[in-house]
Amino acid sequence: MNMPAGAQRVIELAEQVLTETATDQEIAELESLMVAEPELRRIYLRYAFVHGQLALTKAGLPDVGSQPLSSTGSLVTSSSMQSPATSTWFFVVTSLAAAILLVISAWIYYGGSKDNLDGISSNRPALANDDLRVGDVPTDGHYDNRNLPVHVVGVLDTDRLRNISPTTFTVHQGATGLTTADGTNVQIEGPAMFGASSRSEGVLFAGSVHASLKRADTNYSIQTSSMRVVDRGSGFRVAKMEHDRIRVDVIDGEVEVQSRVRRPLYYWSFDDVGSEGVSDSEAELTYIGDQVKHSPGLVGSGALVFENRRDAFVRIDTGMGVEVGTGNMACSSGISIEALVICRWSGHPMDYDEIFRKEDGNHRMLLSFQNDGDLNNFDVPEVAPGPCLSFGLHLEGHGYSELDMPLDGNDGRPTLGELTDGRPHHIVATYDSFSGRKAIYMDGRQRFSHDFPIGSLILSGGPSPATIGNHRNNEPFTGVIDEVAFYDFALSPNEIANHYQQAMRGQPYFAPQSGPLASDRWLAIALVGAGTSQVFDTLTGRAIP
Repeated sequence: MNMPAGAQRVIELAEQVLTETATDQEIAELESLMVAEPELRRIYLRYAFVHGQLALTKAGLPDVGSQPLSSTGSLVTSSSMQSPATSTWFFVVTSLAAAILLVISAWIYYGGSKDNLDGISSNRPALANDDLRVGDVPTDGHYDNRNLPVHVVGVLDTDRLRNISPTTFTVHQGATGLTTADGTNVQIEGPAMFGASSRSEGVLFAGSVHASLKRADTNYSIQTSSMRVVDRGSGFRVAKMEHDRIRVDVIDGEVEVQSRVRRPLYYWSFDDVGSEGVSDSEAELTYIGDQVKHSPGLVGSGALVFENRRDAFVRIDTGMGVEVGTGNMACSSGISIEALVICRWSGHPMDYDEIFRKEDGNHRMLLSFQNDGDLNNFDVPEVAPGPCLSFGLHLEGHGYSELDMPLDGNDGRPTLGELTDGRPHHIVATYDSFSGRKAIYMDGRQRFSHDFPIGSLILSGGPSPATIGNHRNNEPFTGVIDEVAFYDFALSPNEIANHYQQAMRGQPYFAPQSGPLASDRWLAIALVGAGTSQVFDTLTGRAIP
């Protein structure tokens, strides 16, 4: 989501209110801004709580987003975010109380209702059975707009220490330091672009980075597009070179260089689901309701049939985390969601058919058919209202948005009739932070895409289970779903074309000679010892003499 107009002015006025220097006119201006735009209330409250935490700790919570750095390595921020914090509890309590009271008073005075307070109502707990339709129209509870906590990955070593959540830094010159939550010292050497994706891993998009391990019981790795360098109790440096090459320099100890295993993180074929809806090999799936039916597979022996029943869906009881950015489904640098479907969606206004969804508040992931008249204005790029295939993600620095592919037959896109012709269709949604491309493929070809800035990390994962075929009893699928796969990287166009061809032959995406799915996500290809350097080709995964 784009930052709404007036956000910077709200922050400036909030600074005056929280430091007790605001005039009556400034308070009135702040109230009117928050009434005019509900999103501004959330920004104001968030800023107030950040202001309060800064008063209690040396490291405050930063805004999630891209963090450009100056030549000295200091964060480039607005002056309002650098205000000095007091150290007294009295000031903290009164500041937060003033923040809340100001929002509530503005709401009451201007006739707001609780259903319109996005920033406050977003803190409500998730409902177990969210039957939130009024007639055929979903209410605001249709989307869970809670802002779940995002885990802290480390502390930025600037003149003012700051806790950071997953984010990408651009260092134009000089160097800046980061100490991870596990104690690893990371130096980003400009010009460079580096994503601090987790407490134990970073993503190098450009330039070079040096990591020095301080604790023997931890590891730190640096990932590139298809390779990863993992320390083994050492200090090391990774630099991106021309022609898709990286150079690894080991200062002490040794590192292991790995290539990505290009297999899904999860793969559900539904081949051994019996009449009771029980799968021995896919024990992480729970079949809700007795209306999820089993049929001969589009590939293999089994598939799932959904008949537009609101009480029927499949819950995925694995991959959850404690907070956003944790759990096995917490992808950061890339993602792919793949399925083979026979779609019987109506395409009617306000009708939704979910293929896959993981609802962690504003950090959701979804792949679904929608026709909601641009409800919530999530589409990036902006498209005309109408039937579409939607791929939703939250990207750091950009918020939650959906790639809505219109089913209009234009520019190589399919029509609704083509999609609902009763035949199996192969659908893949991908995002790759190394190119910034978010794309939807159908039947082996890219049909729609949008390019975000390179280095935009995904913020996903969290406590909610994923589902197949429905969302909160409101968005039931109609048709057949088979061969669902979830990847923590972006499939290439060639891989997608090959998977489509395999599926149309009635065969799994992966040839039998490929063997079972690998449990390891990375394959070791070389060890590099202390005092040595080695260059690797990231396309072939081989060392270069």
